Amino acid sequence: MTTTANTETAAPTQAVHWDLHYDIHLGETWSQFMEGLRQKKILATGCSSCVRVFVPPQAYCESCFEPTDGWRELPHEGTLEVFTVAWHGFTGGPQAPYAIGAIRLDGASTLLMHWVVGVDFTPGADVREQLPFGTRVRAVWAEERTGQILDIAHFEPVG
Repeated sequence: MTTTANTETAAPTQAVHWDLHYDIHLGETWSQFMEGLRQKKILATGCSSCVRVFVPPQAYCESCFEPTDGWRELPHEGTLEVFTVAWHGFTGGPQAPYAIGAIRLDGASTLLMHWVVGVDFTPGADVREQLPFGTRVRAVWAEERTGQILDIAHFEPVG
């Protein structure tokens, strides 16, 4: 990590650059979720105590702290609840600008964050009009899937 201080302004700023590589131990729950993605299946876990359905899946319910009790496959469509636009990209990410959406898949209680395409970012285009609250979206699968979140290449508006 490198930092530099900008002393020319009244409020100091720092330029920070991180180049990170790390491996994540997925555990049993996320391993099964990722294997489902490789097979074009979006798997969720459920809680029989409070009837919540989690995607991404969880081993324990975050509301009642009970172990989740089983797997279910969810549809590949859902509702875009909220989104933001990234105007600056990062190494390994998509070309900026792009939209990141919080998607409630049909049958899910929680939100899945992912990229949303099919948005016009040209000057004068109103992204909010293109992706109004409640926009229906569907998963678009990567041609080659390897058991990672990018097996869903992105989501796109339906229709």
